[in-house]
Amino acid sequence: MSVPELTISEQARATSDLVIRPRAERAARLARLARPKLVARANQFFETCDGAHASFNAFIDTHSRFILAIYRQDRDSESFGISFVTCLYLAGPISWSHAQLRCRSCEDADGTLLYEVADEAVGFVVRCDTIVVPTYDLAFAHEWSRELAG
Repeated sequence: MSVPELTISEQARATSDLVIRPRAERAARLARLARPKLVARANQFFETCDGAHASFNAFIDTHSRFILAIYRQDRDSESFGISFVTCLYLAGPISWSHAQLRCRSCEDADGTLLYEVADEAVGFVVRCDTIVVPTYDLAFAHEWSRELAG
């Protein structure tokens, strides 16, 4: 059995009390605090894609990465990909017009924080650990929540 890495909390440093928490617990707490800001930033981006054409681009099994292609006007226009990393659930059509993607926070059965991106009008849903939007230069990941929330 491995022993988790430990850290002294900020409260303990301020009061000189020794309170030790596992790093994973601290990271999870920070992720929960940052999550609303990250979801809001994701939705700001998705709003810029309203009305676009969306299409299944790829699923990379070795990384559980799903890539959704977004075409600003139609299938013949320039596109970019949105990557959903550690994709745990995927449902809905493989191609549709007038996309209206929205993000929300959710948890899986064991309490792990996930992102759910959906287009309710067509029944599209993807649940994942991380969303990467290369053209927007943002990565939404719980591991980086402290840096992105600032």
